[in-house]
Amino acid sequence: MSAILEVRDLEVAFRVGPLVRRRSLLAVAGVSFDVRPGETFALVGESGSGKTTLARAVNRLQRVSAGSVNFEGRRIDTMSRGRIRPMRQRMAMMFQDPVGSLSPRMRVGDAVTEPFRIHKVEASLKEETERLLSLVGLPADFANRYPHQLSGGQARRVGVARAIALRPKLIIADEPTAGLDVSVQGEVLNLLNDLRSRLGLAMIIITHNLSVVSHVADRMAVMYLGRFVETGPTEEIFRAPKHPYTAALLSANPEPDPDKKSARISLPAEVPSLLARPAGCEFHTRCPWARDRCAKAAPRSEGRNRLVACHFPLAPNASPPEKETVQ
Repeated sequence: MSAILEVRDLEVAFRVGPLVRRRSLLAVAGVSFDVRPGETFALVGESGSGKTTLARAVNRLQRVSAGSVNFEGRRIDTMSRGRIRPMRQRMAMMFQDPVGSLSPRMRVGDAVTEPFRIHKVEASLKEETERLLSLVGLPADFANRYPHQLSGGQARRVGVARAIALRPKLIIADEPTAGLDVSVQGEVLNLLNDLRSRLGLAMIIITHNLSVVSHVADRMAVMYLGRFVETGPTEEIFRAPKHPYTAALLSANPEPDPDKKSARISLPAEVPSLLARPAGCEFHTRCPWARDRCAKAAPRSEGRNRLVACHFPLAPNASPPEKETVQ
């Protein structure tokens, strides 16, 4: 099955600092991935790893510095504003704050049908409101409520309804369960899975919550300092991570089965600044498994369905050495 979204060697750079001493900050550094119809692809990493910047660049909310983005066979990163506007009907974005992303002055019914007015799509707004609220499991009378009258879970459902209003083919969801109770998180994730199946949606999920990833994602990419360090099928990566950073993230993920708990992998040192990227492997300053070569040469991503950017990929169930070999 051909991909609905193809991203190749994408870079996003910002100019930072005083005007006379401006420097380039590379927030997304040459990433490539595909998303297929009906698939959920997760972007995972710590805060500041570049996940949201990458997603905004894919949706043309952030200018691309290099590389390309193709959606439904058309290159969109170089499209003019006039030409990209119709494409946005087929590529929706859900923002992180479920309540804050809704206008406090707009009733729910107006919020979920606003995409029709923005894109000048003719439709019976009353019928569309009822259809959309029904799809996300909300009663029709919620159309008259304001955002402050909604719980966090209800507000998120309204955001989902708004995102699917124009029947898009791709939804980009930034931290879709942020700020929600655990039980409500499960409901929202089940809703997204159900809609993906019923509507044939492709999704990109941005999150640092690995429980979310295991619940909804078919494939995942782990980001560190704007680069992909490991990509592949979610189940395979959870079962046997190959990159030390991935292993550390997974070791910190809560495990409900006490028989499967493993020792947490502690990462020493702070995350390096994007303005002072370490030489060689950029993770070597924090990696418990680092060796001399890691400080000298950047690793290449190797593999096909499973890619890992590491000179010494981990064996299954590998434990970190007692001492680091690179300081």
